[in-house]
Amino acid sequence: MSASAALSQSCEKYFAEIDTFVKAVPADQQAMLKQQYDASKQQLSALPEAAQEQACTQATEQLKQVKAAMVK
Repeated sequence: MSASAALSQSCEKYFAEIDTFVKAVPADQQAMLKQQYDASKQQLSALPEAAQEQACTQATEQLKQVKAAMVK
């Protein structure tokens, strides 16, 4: 899945993790997550690289917390 603009390195990493995460959730939730994922990817790709780095670094940390909470 490619965005129209280049993504920063931290965003590429974040979206790779999201791809894996979406595949791991129940099928009935995948479509909704995919829509949110596509929308956020489009929004982030429009930001300057420095803003992408900050946003994706925070998002990666939040994703780690969500994954940890799901394991419990």
